[in-house]
Amino acid sequence: MSAAPGSDPRPTPRTELAVWLALVVALVGLLQTGTPPRVVVLSLIVVAVTLAISLRWRIGPVVVIVLLLVGLALRAVPSTGFSDVLTVTEAAIREMQAGGNPYGHGFEESFPPGAPFAYGPLALLWYVPALDDPGAQELLAATVVLGLLALRGRPLGLAVYAVTPAFVVAAGDGSNDTTAGLLILVTLLVAVRAPIAGAVLLAAAVAFKPYALAWLPGLLAYGGIVGPLVAFLVASAVAWLPALVAYGPREMLWSFREADALHGTAYYSLAYALDAPEGVPKPLWNGLRVAIGVGLAIGNLLFVRSAASLVVGGALVFGATLFLGWWGSFAYFAAVAPILCWHLDDWLGLERYRVVWPGDPVRRVTVWADSRWPVRSAVMEVTPPAR
Repeated sequence: MSAAPGSDPRPTPRTELAVWLALVVALVGLLQTGTPPRVVVLSLIVVAVTLAISLRWRIGPVVVIVLLLVGLALRAVPSTGFSDVLTVTEAAIREMQAGGNPYGHGFEESFPPGAPFAYGPLALLWYVPALDDPGAQELLAATVVLGLLALRGRPLGLAVYAVTPAFVVAAGDGSNDTTAGLLILVTLLVAVRAPIAGAVLLAAAVAFKPYALAWLPGLLAYGGIVGPLVAFLVASAVAWLPALVAYGPREMLWSFREADALHGTAYYSLAYALDAPEGVPKPLWNGLRVAIGVGLAIGNLLFVRSAASLVVGGALVFGATLFLGWWGSFAYFAAVAPILCWHLDDWLGLERYRVVWPGDPVRRVTVWADSRWPVRSAVMEVTPPAR
């Protein structure tokens, strides 16, 4: 927290705990072996110097700015990872613009050749403005997430998002999960205050990448069944029906099925962790993840009653359905990271250590939003029996 005029500028654990934790986390996250990129070493030096200064003076806003710039700098260098998701997306968009069908067939541009476009119709639209370099849209999404986390003034969550290697790599490796993470973040921030509007945004997120559906059961429990469900279905129809009519449901379904079928080797999943024991075929692994995911979804419907349980419950469904089967990807973590980092400081009891910007615009916006759309408890409450 920055020192008020006339106050004692000396830092103490009672004022700077979150700042110090954030800088230590950033230092640990930046440590690498081998020959790291120069920007990593430079960031490590800058964070170390900032930590040393913060032990003598209260510089909370400076720390947040440093973490923001480090996060941006790390994502500005070429990624060490590789995904063909955006390569296939670019090919699908060009196919669409030429009057062809982006669904129902594979693309030679993929690696290996023949992978289909297996994402929602909004993914086609999102990358059109940067078709020659669709990765620019992912960097834009990462920049927005970093900016929102910095503006909120919770340094630990910002540090985790800024320097965690999986999140940094995913922003530039050709995957689309960083944009998905931004959509999920905005969706849930709105949903806890206005569930019907949140349901509309969730439909948009699902139309970008269907795994966002993990938060629907919790949203229905939190916001009521009828209103959010109708809003979700109507918004989904608006998003999906034009593509279904233009490209055909059979072709779209084939693309999603074929994308899963191409994953012949277990990776980044429970099957991968257990070295895919002989005698347990791929369908059983996927049946396991679906069964656990459905069970957790039912649990969300029954037990989600607060904003925190909405976020965490959906994250559990997300994690189970994506990682407890045959195939997963580290890039998926980039989709759930923004909303978890948004709440991390508060969940750890560090909200009173937030960094306050001049004029405290965050508090002003929060008070304004609370007066109009307060964060609410679930509406599905048990009515006490009449006496």
